[in-house]
Amino acid sequence: MRRAAIQALRDISARQSDQTTHYLVLDGMRGIAAVTVLAFHVTEYFRLPFKPVHGYLAVDFFFMLSGFVIAHAYDRQLRGGMSFPGFLRLRLIRLYPLAGLGVLFGTAGYLVAATAPGGPGASAVLRAALANALLLPTRSLLGFRPWAFPLDTPLWSLSIELMVNIIYALCFRWLTRASLLATCLLGAVLMGATALHYHGLNAGYRWIDLWAAAARVVFPFSVGLLMRRAILPSPAAAPARAAWRTAAHATVPLLLLLLAAPLPLGAWFDIAAVLLAFPALVAAGALATPSRRLDPVWKWLGALSYPLYVLHYPLVAGLADLANHHLHRLAPELALLAALASIGLAWAAGRFYDVPLRRWLNRAGREAVRLPAVVPPGAG
Repeated sequence: MRRAAIQALRDISARQSDQTTHYLVLDGMRGIAAVTVLAFHVTEYFRLPFKPVHGYLAVDFFFMLSGFVIAHAYDRQLRGGMSFPGFLRLRLIRLYPLAGLGVLFGTAGYLVAATAPGGPGASAVLRAALANALLLPTRSLLGFRPWAFPLDTPLWSLSIELMVNIIYALCFRWLTRASLLATCLLGAVLMGATALHYHGLNAGYRWIDLWAAAARVVFPFSVGLLMRRAILPSPAAAPARAAWRTAAHATVPLLLLLLAAPLPLGAWFDIAAVLLAFPALVAAGALATPSRRLDPVWKWLGALSYPLYVLHYPLVAGLADLANHHLHRLAPELALLAALASIGLAWAAGRFYDVPLRRWLNRAGREAVRLPAVVPPGAG
């Protein structure tokens, strides 16, 4: 009886720990990945002589973190009976406010471009806005740019991530470790074939290679799910393991070094990064012990990451067009302005728009649940 009571207390403690654990080092890595994407686009669009050549791999890292975080946030809730509409509502509340804002910014920029000679037609811009606002690809602006999400290009990865989130929720009861392992093997084959076909993993955002987006997401997302189920939070780490778990904070700069590799190293580098390096970095970051000095930095980077990733593109592309067509001599200065303005915009949008709006939407959703389940006939 006593042994059973002790075990029950341990189970309760583990559940509470599981619910309150926040992986701040993973937040830091997510922020570093978003900054690398920003640097990748700034250096590319402003035609600067240096570039974080493998910055596009940040997207594959995002997919792996997404699997880990989704399992952490929703595995227990789905086992407890959360409905699919409830899951989808929470995901849309998390993802859509900033995605919609990014489309709004991109639409404004393209409508300004539509007034110039040789610019896109306003009707094509509005058709693209409708599709991208629904997180759907569009052909409307292919004559102007070959992107599937021309108004806010990073939304290509958000679209495929939402799709794989939906598949996760619908197929949750069948996502055992065995089925996830099989999915990982299939995903590794798809990812490797994509990398070899395109001489790297920088694919999936154009209309002609949209299939590569699906090929890139399967392996990292499935590995993320598996790792979260294998790595349980244990705040009371054994003293013998404390040293290396503190050293795990070094995974953040290590990720930066990997993504910012200055030379194009080919498909096999990309394959090794996703198959080997990213899982090791995520596992080490998840097991890191708290740090009084570093955790606030990681928390800030984590809060910045999603707004920066979603909102930077319209601003960078607009200023780059200005620099490349009218202000060639000021390209380096405008590139720096684009980077700093993107970070400032992301911080402000996250703090004053996204967080308050999501709080209001979540509160409204909880209040709606308390309404009568049966609506009288004719009530609308």
